[in-house]
Amino acid sequence: MERDYTFKKVADTKEITNLKNEWLDSLTSPQDGMWESFRNSAMNWEIMRADEIIGYAAVGENNRLIQFYISPRYFSKGVAIFKVFIDKMEIKTGIVGTNNPGFLSITLNFVEALKVDTYLFRTHYEVTIEEKEGILRECQVEDIERIANFCHHSTRAPKEWLSGYIGDLVEKGEIFSFENSSEIIGICEVRKSATAPAFADIGMIVSPEHRRKGYGTFLLNKAKNIALEWERTPICSCEKDNIGSLKSIQNCGFVSMYQLLHIVFK
Repeated sequence: MERDYTFKKVADTKEITNLKNEWLDSLTSPQDGMWESFRNSAMNWEIMRADEIIGYAAVGENNRLIQFYISPRYFSKGVAIFKVFIDKMEIKTGIVGTNNPGFLSITLNFVEALKVDTYLFRTHYEVTIEEKEGILRECQVEDIERIANFCHHSTRAPKEWLSGYIGDLVEKGEIFSFENSSEIIGICEVRKSATAPAFADIGMIVSPEHRRKGYGTFLLNKAKNIALEWERTPICSCEKDNIGSLKSIQNCGFVSMYQLLHIVFK
């Protein structure tokens, strides 16, 4: 087996574009935007048979496997190839979505321990949410520094990273602030999916001073309605233990039929 299949670091992600498109077509539900960014920044490996690329894998932080895809023509060899790969790379853990049937079916052969890490949500029904006093508006270039400071205060994420991230959302018209008397109470995002044109990832952040007052649900529902106005189906995710966000998402008519699983391999 080791003589038949080799692994090579991806020098140019264009080399695996066709395989990524095959994988996207295989999903039973769109991928989560946050994990999409994790996959994009991970170390990618080509899975080779002679000179042919037959699959690819992505390894993220802490040597955690976050993607493993084998072309259908070679899928019958997938379990054996997977075993060689995780042994060679000394991989002990992985994250796999229940919406990712190929990856999931292979990993289930090697599970020592498994738990739900993140819920993946899609809107399923309309709800009526009480309005809040204030103004929701699309953020502009001149707002970037102020919004970055707000997000840093609310999440403690690095300001330098936030400035670039928010700047990108502003350029695309995908971030909105909710203010009352010039105070930012919260922000919401509606990110058009780059890989699933019919969908938009939504999210929100509420100031620590205004949490537990219904603003999270209010802002998430606003983001949901913006996505629907754009004729995109809103999707979002939430870590299993984030009870506050979980309640807000469910209160907005979202249902989780898929999850991201944390797996410890044998």
